[in-house]
Amino acid sequence: MRAKQQRICVACRRKADQKEFLRIVSAADGRMGINPGPHLEGRSAYICNNLNCYELALKHRSLQRSLRRPVPEEILQELEEVIKLEENKRKELV
Repeated sequence: MRAKQQRICVACRRKADQKEFLRIVSAADGRMGINPGPHLEGRSAYICNNLNCYELALKHRSLQRSLRRPVPEEILQELEEVIKLEENKRKELV
């Protein structure tokens, strides 16, 4: 049995399975995306799928520091939308 891959949230520093986080990757060719899959290589940052961690990451510039480059505004907006959609889905299940 293979051990699950553990990652740490750049905002709250919570450690959990890789599948529990959103992955933001910065490829060597300049592309950047959210959860682009395991095939895009480059520097990655993981963040919890909640607004508190998103706001904390913005405040402390955790994503930029982890990726070692500025994160474009459209990527930040897309990340916020993805998190809000997931939070709405969780609320509907309760």
